[in-house]
Amino acid sequence: MATLSELLQSLVEHGADSLQLRADAAPLLLVERQPRPLPGPALTTGEIDALVEFLVEPDARALFEARGLHDGVFDAPRTGRFNYRIRRLPEGTALAFRPVSAETTQTTSNGWPVQSIQALLVAAWNRGASDIILSGGTSASVRLAGELVALPGVTFSDDAILASLGPMLTADRRRQLETQGNLDLAIEVPDGERHHRFRVNIFRQMRGLGGAWRPIWDRIPDMSTLHLPPDLLSLTENPHGLLLVVGPTGAGKSTTLAVLLEHINRTQAKHIITLEDPIEHMFRPQRSVVHQREVGVHLPSFSDGLRAALRECPDVILVGEMRDLDTIAAALTAAETGHLVLSTLHSGSAMQAIDRIIDVFPQHQQGQVRIQLSEVLRGVVTQRLLPTADTKGRVPVLEVVRMNYAFSNLIRDKKTHLFASQLQTTMKEGNVPFDVSLARVVKEGLVSVDAAMRAAHDPQYLRSMIGAVAAP
Repeated sequence: MATLSELLQSLVEHGADSLQLRADAAPLLLVERQPRPLPGPALTTGEIDALVEFLVEPDARALFEARGLHDGVFDAPRTGRFNYRIRRLPEGTALAFRPVSAETTQTTSNGWPVQSIQALLVAAWNRGASDIILSGGTSASVRLAGELVALPGVTFSDDAILASLGPMLTADRRRQLETQGNLDLAIEVPDGERHHRFRVNIFRQMRGLGGAWRPIWDRIPDMSTLHLPPDLLSLTENPHGLLLVVGPTGAGKSTTLAVLLEHINRTQAKHIITLEDPIEHMFRPQRSVVHQREVGVHLPSFSDGLRAALRECPDVILVGEMRDLDTIAAALTAAETGHLVLSTLHSGSAMQAIDRIIDVFPQHQQGQVRIQLSEVLRGVVTQRLLPTADTKGRVPVLEVVRMNYAFSNLIRDKKTHLFASQLQTTMKEGNVPFDVSLARVVKEGLVSVDAAMRAAHDPQYLRSMIGAVAAP
């Protein structure tokens, strides 16, 4: 094929908007949005892979594989500067190059845009931020690799925060914000030829409005990219029951659930219904049939969606979050009636998750709920994200409880405080205490000893497991 510089020279000579490259197709120019193939043979997969290897720096490859997206700038000798985007698509890898406009974008000294919230969101997406936090009239913040970073000079008004929601801020949602003080929704932000989705919460606070945006990645990462233990997938082999992923806010619970659900989608012929607020990961039906429903768009609440799902012949139901009595009761009923229910809960451990579920119910119902939960619960995965040793990302640390007769008895007998000791004695059955998982990521060099010690339930026990790694 022609060299990349030669292809970019053709882009400039033709006054094209962009150059499009993908395997099994000839290089393509877009001139005033009209396709114009360049002469020459189709590109091979090897040639595309070689370009990706050349363009993506080694320290950015893990994030690229996780997101399926990489943006950068390429300086072509004697031709100029070009923005490029690399995307992993179902049909293969695609690359697009555009000339850098002569117009400069208004930015702060560290390169963050200040002209609009949309521009800030696009920049945050491209830098791999996990959260963007705004307060009307004060500086914005972004969370990078788990650390909150202030952006002095990046300030937006309350009106700008509302305007950033565009047509998604309907009259009904505006009334909800006024009466309830907060609002959950999902928005799409344009970025060239594609759109990025964000989960948004807008809320009233003492000084006006605040908002939190979280990127919704458009590609489900694989187990190895996320450093999840492969045997976690065996939890999806349960034909029915309740499977929980618990942890604090921002611990990656939804992503882990998406990985488990995608495994079912790829390997089992099932009918999957998801109930989400909002829809975060887009599933393409493979062996399974997948229907995704969003609270506030396709159904009024999780509990209503669960009751309706029981009449829609599902095999697997994903509930975005078990957040109230009605939803928890409906989820237990669904798990009890032959469905596999996957959900999340804000909790620090399996013991706390079980106690929280039971405590939601009135006192006179808790005995029956305890028995019901002991019979339907199949597993609890507790997850936390810790900064990687190079501080460039985060890695999950998991506690895994696979339910057996002994654990069920502890639930029925109000002895969930004994879960930790029971975990230690059943590790051969695939159960993993949190500190054992911590020791694994330290020995693999993913997490520093200091970060692990700060997160450990029992630092002395952890130090005994990591041995020489922890030695000064």
